[in-house]
Amino acid sequence: MIGLVLEGGANRTYYSIGVLDAFLDNSIDVDFMVGVSAGIANGVSYISKQRGRGLELGMKYICDKRYMGMKYFFKRKNRSYYNLDFVFNEIPNKHVPFDYDTYDKFPGKVYAVITNIETGEPEYREVESSDTSWQLIQASCALPFMFKPVEIDGNKYFDGGCCDPLPVRFAFESGCDKVITIITRELSYEKETEKDVAFSAFAYRKHKNFANALKNRSKVYNESRSFLFEKMNSGEAFVFAPKNTNGWTRTERRPEMLKIMYDEGYNDALNRMDELKKFLEL
Repeated sequence: MIGLVLEGGANRTYYSIGVLDAFLDNSIDVDFMVGVSAGIANGVSYISKQRGRGLELGMKYICDKRYMGMKYFFKRKNRSYYNLDFVFNEIPNKHVPFDYDTYDKFPGKVYAVITNIETGEPEYREVESSDTSWQLIQASCALPFMFKPVEIDGNKYFDGGCCDPLPVRFAFESGCDKVITIITRELSYEKETEKDVAFSAFAYRKHKNFANALKNRSKVYNESRSFLFEKMNSGEAFVFAPKNTNGWTRTERRPEMLKIMYDEGYNDALNRMDELKKFLEL
């Protein structure tokens, strides 16, 4: 079984969108996909075979004042940096329509990673076409402080990247023999403990397990990358990574910068297509 793992990284995932569009242009299919945060939010368009959908969204709407901004924190029903109704309702259901029918025909499994605020543990939920409110995707993207927690089945959740930012182990444990992974930082990158970790842990001190997950996030992330590279060296994983992410900010809004990220991903995939097909034995 061929798996695909998609790291998050908010708008740095425009690199990933480029790679995935190259996959669609070259008929690269997978049997299984798991993603985190913006990774899964954009990855579902690959499963629905909507080549160019993610790029269109970036070119037309990320710079739109309706998409994100500090003013949305002060809207009582929103309380997030992103305009939730616009991003998770209007865009996929009106402005850049998502093809739910094609997505539903995908014969494999698609999972989003979310973090349970009470247990501090990751949960891997199947992304179903019936979720037209994008509640699960919204939960996987709900980065603390930038989003309010998302309630699902009576429990509250934050971004899956808080506890499993690179779910490669889950892909192999789910039965994948080979895994394609798209990361949004350089191969040489090593995550350091963020300066605001102590503040974050204090802010969520009433949720002790979640606070501990935030403290351990860098360690978990670096261990996951080490595991991924072991699998790459053993021929079980194929990794796409940008060469230099200096200047690639999480909340990048400029269309020209998003296009640069996209083009790098697309060209990387094209340049390595023969190598990828050999890996997949196509």
